[in-house]
Formats: sequence, C-alpha cells, structure tokens
Amino acid sequence: MRWRQRAFLFILMLVASLAAVVLSNILMEPRATLATEALLLPAPTQQIGNYDYFGKSITPQEAAQLVSQKGLNPQEPASYQRIGAVQITDQLLARGEDIFFNRKIGDAFGLQRVFGFGVGLARLAPEIAKAIVDLNGQPTSNLIVTLQKDLKIGSRTFPKGTAFPTGLDVEKGGVLPIGLKLTGDLSCAICHAVVSPTGQTLKGVPNGDLAIPFFIALAPNSASGFARLNLNPFDPKYKGNGKKIIDSTGQIIELPDPDKFEAAFDDAVLDVPFGNFESAPDIINNTTQIPSIFTFQGSPYLPDGQFAVGSFGGLSAQANSVYSSEINLLAAAQMSAETIGVDPEVYLGMVLQNAADPTIRLPQGSPVKPSQWLRKVAPNVKQAELEDQIPAPGTGAYPKLKPSLITYNGLIFSPNTNSLDRAKGPFLFGMNAIAAWENSLVPPPNKTPENQQALANGSVQRGAKVFQEAGCITCHPSPFFTDNKIHPLSEIGTNSARAESRLALNDLLVAPKLYTFNTPVPVPANAEVLNVPTEGISASPTTLPNGILPDGGYKTTSLRGIYLSAPYLHDGGVAVRAGAIQATANGITVVDPTGLGLTGTLSQGISADSANSLRALLDQGLRSKVIYANSLNPSLGKDRANLDGTGHNFYVNDPAKQTDLVNFLLALDDNPGQF
Repeated sequence: MRWRQRAFLFILMLVASLAAVVLSNILMEPRATLATEALLLPAPTQQIGNYDYFGKSITPQEAAQLVSQKGLNPQEPASYQRIGAVQITDQLLARGEDIFFNRKIGDAFGLQRVFGFGVGLARLAPEIAKAIVDLNGQPTSNLIVTLQKDLKIGSRTFPKGTAFPTGLDVEKGGVLPIGLKLTGDLSCAICHAVVSPTGQTLKGVPNGDLAIPFFIALAPNSASGFARLNLNPFDPKYKGNGKKIIDSTGQIIELPDPDKFEAAFDDAVLDVPFGNFESAPDIINNTTQIPSIFTFQGSPYLPDGQFAVGSFGGLSAQANSVYSSEINLLAAAQMSAETIGVDPEVYLGMVLQNAADPTIRLPQGSPVKPSQWLRKVAPNVKQAELEDQIPAPGTGAYPKLKPSLITYNGLIFSPNTNSLDRAKGPFLFGMNAIAAWENSLVPPPNKTPENQQALANGSVQRGAKVFQEAGCITCHPSPFFTDNKIHPLSEIGTNSARAESRLALNDLLVAPKLYTFNTPVPVPANAEVLNVPTEGISASPTTLPNGILPDGGYKTTSLRGIYLSAPYLHDGGVAVRAGAIQATANGITVVDPTGLGLTGTLSQGISADSANSLRALLDQGLRSKVIYANSLNPSLGKDRANLDGTGHNFYVNDPAKQTDLVNFLLALDDNPGQF
C-alpha cells in the first residue's frame, strides 16, 4: 500500500514539474513574441484637436493648462496663438495641402528674373507638352520626352530624337506634371509626390528619379547659384569678358567670363545624379537625395538635423527654408563674407551679371557696386528678393540680418494677412499649415506580391527579430524607427560633406525668436515676441543642435516608408539597379556589374531598386563593390558631386537573416504586420 502512495506522489511531482516547464514556456514565449510584434504595429498618428507646442503634441486640456499657467484666458483662441501653440484641425490640414501642392516656392525676382528657371523650362516645353498629349490621359511616374531639336547645355549636346527621362509625374488625365505650373513656377509637390504603378498619387513619397540637375542646368543663369557647389569662379581659366565691379572695400574686381563660367557650372550640375539636390550656399559639394516626408515625431529635420527647434519640432522652420533661406539667391549675400569668404558685392555681382532678365544685368561701362545697382533696378525690396518674406524678430534689419536656429538667412516666409495669397494668414501660418499637413501623412501600404509573400511565410516576422538582435533597434526604435538624435560623424562614418554644411554659421547665430501666431502681417511695431525653447536641443540658444558640433553629424533617419525611398544613406550612394544582383541561400552574386552604384542607376536616370539597395546597405561585400563602382565615376568624385555611399558600417551578412531583415524593412508601411 505504501509503495502505491510513493508511486502516486512521484507521478504527481513529475506531472507538476512538467506543468511548471510548460507554464514557464507559455509565460516566457509571449514576451519575446510581443517584443517582436511591437515592431509590426502601426505607428501612432497626429490627432485632430491636439496642439503642437514647439514640437510637443499636447491635448486640448494640457494646452488650456499651459495657457492658464502663462496668465492668459484659455477660453480665448488667441491665447493659444500667443504662447506658440498650434491646434491641429481639418481646416489647417486642408490649407497646408493646398499650399504644398499649389503655392509656388521662391521669390519671382530671384528664381525667374535672375536665375531664369521658367526661361530654361521653356526650352523643353514643346517636348513636355507633346509627351503628355501622347499619354492619352494615362498616368506616368516618369515622363519620357523626345527632343525635337539638339539641346546644348554646358559642353554637352543632347541630340535631336533623344528619349530623355525627366522623372516628372503626371496624374491620370493630367495636363501638367505634378508640382509644375504654366508660369514656370513649381511647388513642393514636384519633389514630394509621385504617381504609383496603379495610377494613385502618393503624397509625401520622394520623387527619386526627378531630373533636378537637368532642369537646373537648363536655366540661362544657373551659375547664379554658384555658392551651392565648390567651383572657384576666379580660376584663371574663366577669365575673359567678365564685368568689373566695386567690392565692399572699394576695390575693383573683375568677375569671371559669364559664358565660360556658366558652361562650367552647368557641367558640374549635370554631374549630379537624378533625385539629388543642393540648396545650401556653403560652397561645399554636398548634394543629397530628396527625403520622404512622413514626418510625425521625426524631429530633427534634414539629413544633418539642422532644423530642430520651433513649431512642430523644427518642421515649420524646415518648410520656411524651402520658401526662403534655401532658395533666396540674393539674400545669401548678407553673410557670404563670414560663411564662404566671398565679399557681398562680389557675391551679388556673380548673381546679377548674367541675369535671365537683361534689364537687371550689371551695366556696361564704369564699374558699379552691385548692391547699389540692385536697388536701382529693383527699388522695392519687397517686390524683389523679400517677396512675401519678413525678418524674424531679433535678427536685425535687411540687408544685415543675422541667422538663428529658426532661419539661416534671418527671413521668414509669411505673406500679408489680407492678401489673396494661398499662404496668407497671421505670422508663420503657411509654414505651420504645411508642417501640420506633412505630419498627417503616413507611408502608403506596400501592396507588392513580394511583401504579401514575405508576410505570409513569416519572413517579415523573423526579420523583426533580426532587427532586434543586430542592434538596429538601438538607433531605430519603434514605432517611428528613429531615436531623434544627431550622431557625430565619428560614430556614423558617412561622407562628411553634408554634415559640415552649417558649421560656419555657429558663431553668427542669434537666439531664435518668433512673433506670436496671432500677429498680422505686415507686423505692427508693438507685436509680441516669443522666445523659442532650445533646452535639450542645443547647448545654448546660439549654438547649433547637439550632435552637429564640433565636426558635424547626421540625424537618425526614420525607416518608415523606406521601401519607397531607394537609394540609401543621405547621399543616395547605396544604389543597385533591379536585376543587377541575385540573392540565394549561399549569398549574393553580382550578375550585372553595370547596375551597381549611382553610376549604374540615377547617374543614368535609372531608378534604384529598393530590395537590392537595402542588400547593399546591409551586406559588407556588396557594399564594397557599390562603393568601388561609385569611385570609378569621375562625376561622383569629391571635386564634383561628392557621392560615395560610405559609412553606416552596420552589417548583417548571414544570407538567411539578411533576407528576412530586408523583407522586414520593406514592410514598414502604414501597418507593417498586415498586408
């Protein structure tokens, strides 16, 4: 009897032990699963009714409390504007979208009469019109034009009959490309909206194959943007029939021959791959690819994170740069001596001597000061380079404005409140509206068969685990896949040029200030001023954001929508064409070496493939081949486009894990875990 009891107790203990093991596994397994599944959940979205308060999303209750703490009445809408809070409403988003798609960027004086963008575009207008007619109402993501005449740009001639990929997108039934106007003006949408293979307009997706260099070089005075590239205008080989001017010290200076320098500058511009642009007047060759604008919780903005303070965490300031500081050719003369070592009069002389409009070109005869000539031909500065732009508070008076972390030329785009302008409203309204709308965008669903299969067979889920194990999650944590930090060059190791773009401004900065958001334009003399918070973002209000100093750095880019933003890294140097490689269980085989790097893709106007380019980002051997392919192209060298695909040396070389990780990254759309 006693042996039966002992046997029963033994069996009971055995069952209990097994149950404990099973229970332990049951309890432990969901934790790992939940951690992985969290990477596949939709990211939170910007909520209608909430407020933005200098980059913080706060509820109406929190906003009311903040207003009360500042001694204002929370029942008054103006109270929120007076503290710098912006409420997210459907009406605000609609205005932002309208401005984004339909409001021209840049001042007409500089972009059209000086630079001549519309004049240049007119050279291709018959071809564009015919190509659109030939679509018969069908959409396209890359309008191919056939040249009806020989087209000479710089030292290059594009022969009649050449089929040229413009990268322009045309919607179904469209009579003009997205973002392009009959006047020759352009809107933000030309770079940040594309047509999908099914004909849908995808908002916020970068137009990565846009022939930006071609359209820039078409302009008759593209060299007015000389400060965007490192091309010395006073090299003796450009000496010839340049105008003589009087510089700031009273010295006579002979400018370069306008035709020689224009041709050389056009050649340099045409070396830049499609989809890349250069906007900073820093005389550094540091072009970068067009970014996606799924921006919610993505601060700081631009590759180096230079826009980090102000409304929407720097996004309004970044939008302002597109409408003012990055495109305003003439206002850059204010700080040219301090930032690029070029006398302001020499800078203006370079910009004006070959102006597209002959009436504003520097005169023949005796030398003049270009600044005086400018005011003679354009006496009203508000109808010239300060069109719809006003000095930010605390920056001084034009033309001796100081930069701040809000505006690097001291100017804010803000049309008159009572005008008919699409962006009209109180101070900074248009830029806040665009920022709010951009923050409402989410990556469109990845509906490719490859993504469907990868989700169905578990590859995406396994890739999420690899993402954790490889440490990617350290800098790219979910749900927005960015740590919102600027990492120093020593840590990232990528091409340094873009990271160094703003370093020369650091000693010139004044504290960032804005007028309250109920301030009308023109700004009254007694307007209230806001001090823009910089705590935790920069060491002081007059230093660049943390991570940029002392040698430059790069922000952690969000990975959301990465399947639509090939090639990779800020310079787009990690590029591989479709069909150029074959990935198997044994590794990667290059089947077409001509498809590697920018040389095999966007330098020829050919799009980079997302999956193949991600493999080049993650596979050490393939990356070295891509970097080598870039290095063989003189157009991409440091003295030209300066694009190489180096850095971010974090690799997953195991073939199976790499495949799963690539599939996971390609799945990061609006709802990564679902098809």
